[in-house]
Amino acid sequence: MTADVYARTASNEGAPPASVAAPAAVDSPLALLQAVLENPTGLAHVRRYATDDFMYVSLNHANPELNRIMPWAGTPAGTEGLVQTFMDVFRFRSVVAFETQDRFENGDGAAIVGCFTYRSNVPGRTATSPLAILTRARGERLACARFVED
Repeated sequence: MTADVYARTASNEGAPPASVAAPAAVDSPLALLQAVLENPTGLAHVRRYATDDFMYVSLNHANPELNRIMPWAGTPAGTEGLVQTFMDVFRFRSVVAFETQDRFENGDGAAIVGCFTYRSNVPGRTATSPLAILTRARGERLACARFVED
């Protein structure tokens, strides 16, 4: 193969439609994830939906170089890590749009795939980025969340 393979782009036309699964129950992993995303900067709010030993992975597990430009990247322990991450991100960026393209759920986990458009607060540039959020639940609370964006 050659680098030319990257010159071709695909189209979403004709692709299967997105999965827009509804949560299986009010306390299912997808319902919990959607509830957290309604107010990710509210510590009391997030604690209602997460276990005491909640783990949040933002972008990667550990990368000191990335932490220099994105201090929220990493694996903070507890719900405080998720809340502080969203507070820090919102300090640098404002969300213009958040689009869920696919939602999946199984017995102990859920995932949301989509994109969001944000505007940087300092230079004022707008960008759209794909994202994926994977969660795992234990009992009727989220135990782990992984957030990845481009």
